Amino acid sequence: MELELKKSKLQKAISMLDSEEDVNRVEKYLHRMVRREQPPCQYTIEELKKHLEEAEEDFRMGRYYTSDELRKKHPLCK
Repeated sequence: MELELKKSKLQKAISMLDSEEDVNRVEKYLHRMVRREQPPCQYTIEELKKHLEEAEEDFRMGRYYTSDELRKKHPLCK
């Protein structure tokens, strides 16, 4: 029954979309999700901790870009 309730909530949310562009984006996303045979991310807790430690070290060492720097470097990404 929980699944049906969730589906109903999704249908209500989709019915609230008011632009064809948004509906198309949701449709494409759902299509990709249904076709996917495995979850998009399958990291173990240990792998996630390692990635986090590496990211924090990169930040401490100044190896990062701000959002503004990324936008200047890649102007098509908004």
